[in-house]
Amino acid sequence: MKIPPWTTWWFFGAIVGASLLFSMTRNVLALPLIIAVLVALVVRSPERAALGGGALIPTGLWFLYELRAAVERCAAANGPHGSCEIYGVPEQAIAMGLYVAVGVGLTGYAVLRSRSGRA
Repeated sequence: MKIPPWTTWWFFGAIVGASLLFSMTRNVLALPLIIAVLVALVVRSPERAALGGGALIPTGLWFLYELRAAVERCAAANGPHGSCEIYGVPEQAIAMGLYVAVGVGLTGYAVLRSRSGRA
């Protein structure tokens, strides 16, 4: 059984996206360089859609997880003497959901494209 090329590119994109996200959260000044590296990889990849989908899905899910964790931390801080409010949570969740949806769409496109290429 041969693994389709899009799957290896998807996993490569997931690893690169997660690595770049990790380094971005440690050094905000590296953000432009990190984005440039990811864009260059996606543009030069023969499986652009799979690489992009692999990068977007895990990072988008991480963003959603962190948003949920922030809301929970804020709720825990609302004790008898604390006050915490987070604004724009639904809008952020929608934006992050769309981010993940684009990744799912790119992955689906890569799968369909590889199947049509075999026929």
